[in-house]
Amino acid sequence: MRKVFIIAITISLGIMLINCSSPKADMNEIPDWYLNPNQSEDAIYEAGDAAKHSMALAKEAADARARDAISRTIEIKVSSMFKNFMQESGVGQEAEALEFTSSVSKQVSNNVLKGCKITKREMKREGELYHCYSLAKYDLNSLINQTKDAAQRQKALYNEAKANMAFDELENEIDNMDNSTSDSK
Repeated sequence: MRKVFIIAITISLGIMLINCSSPKADMNEIPDWYLNPNQSEDAIYEAGDAAKHSMALAKEAADARARDAISRTIEIKVSSMFKNFMQESGVGQEAEALEFTSSVSKQVSNNVLKGCKITKREMKREGELYHCYSLAKYDLNSLINQTKDAAQRQKALYNEAKANMAFDELENEIDNMDNSTSDSK
């Protein structure tokens, strides 16, 4: 009875492991443009992918990951920490070594990508999952124009601040004139 119970548990665990393992992408089915995005002097190309049970969610996540990769290409703020600990104790053959390594990294990007477009998309089935591959393109002329617009806005704000300071200075001078004329009376 005990052997039957052990065999039944072993078979059940085996079936569970087979059912829980998610299908893996066949490397031959991954689009070449995903592995090697276009290179261009006037645009940035980045790819993203996602495997989900929902086709719409796979598409949305793959598109978002491609745009995120472009944003990280333009500008990224990286914080990282690396810890490495090694210790050895004992003498000769009796020595024991202990080693611990830990690495943590955080990357943050915050950009507005006006004109960023998904130029290619492929959807594949992997078992019960939809695997979407997306390629995003960001025209560098858009980035240049956005930078110029931001500079113009900053210049306008600066000029407005200078004008406000000049008007404040004029009002102070008028107040001083009023005070000096009333003192002379």
